[in-house]
Amino acid sequence: MDDGVRELLNVGHTHWKRCTGPLPKEYERIGRAIRNLSTVFNSSNYPGEELLTNALTAAGKTYEQIAEIVAQQPQKDLYFLLETNSEYKGLLGCFPEIITVHKAAVDKMKEADRLISAGKISSSDRKCMNQRVSCMSYSLQAEMNHFHSNRIYDYNRVMQCYLEQQVTFYQQIADKLREALSRFTTL
Repeated sequence: MDDGVRELLNVGHTHWKRCTGPLPKEYERIGRAIRNLSTVFNSSNYPGEELLTNALTAAGKTYEQIAEIVAQQPQKDLYFLLETNSEYKGLLGCFPEIITVHKAAVDKMKEADRLISAGKISSSDRKCMNQRVSCMSYSLQAEMNHFHSNRIYDYNRVMQCYLEQQVTFYQQIADKLREALSRFTTL
């Protein structure tokens, strides 16, 4: 899971940078180019072209609005996905150390049998050690179960939110493009 979390964080951060940097600029350039074309058409004053130049201007503005939508989108969806991944990256970073401590305790239990036969500890000391290691084992198992149940819930919820926002995002862009398209009359 650690590799998957790390990969999603890397891809997410790269996508965030693209959505807030070059991608909106590209949409702005497209919008500006369309509006410049509108200006060129408007300068000829040919009869009947006013509808076309108005439609071109609106289409150019639409692309500039899309640039704003794209730049704002990561804050609406990607932010929550990346935050959840960052939390799980931190949690996953703790598990190797916890497991190492537990393994060391189990190894000490194995060593306790040898120490009893050597007369260095009593069987009551070993029984006490066994209770402590059992407590550690149950705690570790409970923590792992809790982690997995939370992981399932958290990732299910964050992916629902992410995909809902993505649907809204693309629907918003499609609506803007349909509106721009409706300004062009069929000749």
